[in-house]
Parts: sequence; C-alpha cells; structure tokens
Amino acid sequence: MVNQLIITKSLIFSILFFSLSAIIGLLFFPVLVSKKLSVKISCIWAKITLYMLKNICSIKINITGLENYSNKKVIFAVRHESVLETILFLAYFPNIKYILKKELLYIPFYGLFVWRCGHIIIDRRGRASSIFAMLKKIKDHLSSVESVVIFPHGTRVKSNTHVNIKSGIYALYKNLNIPIIPVYISTGKVWERKGLIKKPGIVEINFHQKISRGYKKDEFIELLNSKLN
Repeated sequence: MVNQLIITKSLIFSILFFSLSAIIGLLFFPVLVSKKLSVKISCIWAKITLYMLKNICSIKINITGLENYSNKKVIFAVRHESVLETILFLAYFPNIKYILKKELLYIPFYGLFVWRCGHIIIDRRGRASSIFAMLKKIKDHLSSVESVVIFPHGTRVKSNTHVNIKSGIYALYKNLNIPIIPVYISTGKVWERKGLIKKPGIVEINFHQKISRGYKKDEFIELLNSKLN
C-alpha cells in the first residue's frame, strides 16, 4: 500500500519533471542548435532529474564498476525496468548513444532531442534489416569516445523477474570489435513500469566485466542472461 506522502512527492516530482522537459524543449528547440549543444543540454536535464529524484523522492543511486569504463568506447547491455534507464546514462556519459525504437521519436520534445543528439533509431518491425541497419549505424556514427546503450530484453521487465533476452544482440558481439558490458540495474522497485509512483529506495547499478570474445551464440546468450537476471 502506497502512503499519501509517497503519492504527494511523486506528484510533485512529475509536475517538475514534465515542466522542466517542456521548458528545455521550448527554450532550446533542437533544430535551432548544434548537435554538440543538444548533447550538453540532455546531460544537464538528466542530472537535474536525478537531483530531483534524490531530494524529492528519496531515490539514491549506488554504482559499482563505473570507473572501469568512463573513458572507453563500449556497448552497455542494460537490464531495462523503467524509464529511469533512458535518463541515467545521459548523466554519467556525455557522449552516450542509445539504441531506441522508432516510436520514441514521436514523443514531444524528447523525440526531437533523441534525433538531434544522434541516438541510433531502429524499426523493430523489420527484424533482420533492423539488425543490419543497427550495425551499420554503430560503425558509421560512433566516434572513438562514444559508447552505446542497448536494452537486450527489448522492452521493460518487472523487477526481480527472470526474462530471457532477445538474441539480436549477438550480432553486435559477433560483428563489432567493441566490448560488451552487462549492466544490471534495479530501477523497477522505485520507478514503476506504468504509473507515476516513485518509491524511496536505492537503485543498484552494477557494471560487470566485459564479455570476452569467442563465445558461440547459445553460450553468449546464456552468459548475458545470467548477468541481467
């Protein structure tokens, strides 16, 4: 049972969060500014959001293993439990690029910044062609200091559940010479998949060691599943 104080704090956060997003979207309309500035604005927006979560909703972030990858080009394979994952990496990695579904482009303000910042957009309806396009975009658009976030589950999953990942990420492991880093994040217990409630608590983010080369498909999928579940 969620108490009245949590509901009130969640409502305050939501009002401030959406107001902040709208104000930034209007003041810095991304088609009128450079890509570099859009990236900086997104980073600031993410940091302010985390600040509000901490000071309004009593949600703290506890990170382990981040220091190993802060200045390296890698692919972060991330467990996806809530919207918070799409915010966190913008705050800690200014040059991060998300692999996102095409539908997110149609979200007001957010979609424009997704496009202007150069995130990698895929159409999930064309499975094989989407994977090929994703590989090409990663090769063509990532500089030596940019990293990628991908959600191998393909959608948000419930906290404390075991959900098998999609096999498409193996194409990145096989065809790209970029380390894949499993990242376990437990955001679902504080930020619900659906709804506006934000519960106080600690979000644990564990950056695992990179997955070595040489695994066969089934072996790779099994190993990554063990890290993200």
